Amino acid sequence: MTSPLTLAEQLKKEHESLSPAERRVSRVLIADYPVAGLEPVHRLAERANVSAPTVLRLISKLGIGSYPQMQKLLRQEISVRTSSPLEMYGERSASTTPGTQSGIKFVADSKRVLAEGLDATFNAIPETEIIEIAKLIANPRNRIWTVGGRFSDLLAQYLTLHLRLLRKDVNHVDPTEQEKAFTLLDFTSRDVLIAFDYRRYQGGTVSFLKNAKNKKATTVLFTDPWLSPAAKHADYLLSSSVTSPSPFDSLTSGFALVETVIAGVVEELGDSPTQRIQAFDALQEKTLQIPGFGPGDEAETT
Repeated sequence: MTSPLTLAEQLKKEHESLSPAERRVSRVLIADYPVAGLEPVHRLAERANVSAPTVLRLISKLGIGSYPQMQKLLRQEISVRTSSPLEMYGERSASTTPGTQSGIKFVADSKRVLAEGLDATFNAIPETEIIEIAKLIANPRNRIWTVGGRFSDLLAQYLTLHLRLLRKDVNHVDPTEQEKAFTLLDFTSRDVLIAFDYRRYQGGTVSFLKNAKNKKATTVLFTDPWLSPAAKHADYLLSSSVTSPSPFDSLTSGFALVETVIAGVVEELGDSPTQRIQAFDALQEKTLQIPGFGPGDEAETT
């Protein structure tokens, strides 16, 4: 059974159907998630520059019975948001028997859990958000930078390798504080920073996005359903399920989102990258050619 959407995911999904005033409330909630939603209703209304009844109408539109009920849901999310692999390992151990005597049940469970994660991810994201990000990346006037964390840097590097084949001015930032500082020195309004930050969020990534925004860069954040604190510094936001058959958060849905963005960039660029890819292949062929085994070389006989 697919996990219910978080409040942030519901807000993103329903964005187009909201009134302008309700969108202001939604933006405030997402920008300081989940803290803003734990404040009194009048305080949230003040931050969004709307009336308290507008906040309550938004909550009702999301199918939540009352403001206190919304806050209860947010507190439950916070508990899940701060779960560690050790805690999740304990929950798993309490409900399973060690070993694989039960046959291939764990394979079937994995297939189900990961498929549900993909469904939940794409059901919660407005297609327009992915399209806008693809257009942003495809724009040749923009310089693209990617950065990740301990595990999510795999996503950043994967995206970087593909984008470098499609266009120039794509750079991966090594996730050390020194490299981030060097990169920030040259950031301008033509730079786009794409960051990946998931549960057990990294303060360095949050600070990097904040400082990039201060340098007028455009920021894109890939994160989980509970939203990294970096969300308040992101111009574009894509969240994905991290539900996993193991005690460790899954990046499967994150990879799927990256693949989808890459497909969008390809769609936006059309055939223009073909010469670049051909040139890259030619350079690779020259680099990898082994003397005596190139075209026209004959094998030695004895």
